[in-house]
Amino acid sequence: MATSAALRFGFPVTAIQPSVTFADGVREHQDEVFGVALRITGDRDAALDVTSSTFLNAYRAFHRYDQTRPLRHWLLRIATNEAITYVRKRGRELRRRVEVEHASTIADPTASPDAESVAREDRARIRAAVSVLPELYRVVIVLRYFNELSVEEIAHVTGRPASTVGVQLLRGRALLRTTLGAGR
Repeated sequence: MATSAALRFGFPVTAIQPSVTFADGVREHQDEVFGVALRITGDRDAALDVTSSTFLNAYRAFHRYDQTRPLRHWLLRIATNEAITYVRKRGRELRRRVEVEHASTIADPTASPDAESVAREDRARIRAAVSVLPELYRVVIVLRYFNELSVEEIAHVTGRPASTVGVQLLRGRALLRTTLGAGR
């Protein structure tokens, strides 16, 4: 009603954007942040550590967060950087394999047990193949295919040009094809 009156009299219409609280951001994005950390580190305990440090760093810097930008991208960028730092610190001692029982997939009630078993094995093979990718490609593959971010959003999260992200996705997919083809 107020909008139509403003339009009728020629007043500018401005949308009031509600401010985001830190608690709301944590509730809304904690699973996605954990998923990114898990897929980049390949280890459940490491992902929990990365998720904790992500939210701790985000809390400390929340006063600098630009409320006009998506909170999701800001948190994913912090999580990605934290996961990369964690993996680099741990180096080779970190297992890059996710156990199937830790995967957060919901079984399709209409699928047959055989089909579900094959699908579970395929998901495990894909996760294992992604976990052995070089960090450069693993990050963009995880953000694109597991978190369903666009190339532009990945560029924003990683701080890389969109064209670079596109090339890294192409090369990462080629490496995945090679790895998955060799595993058969």
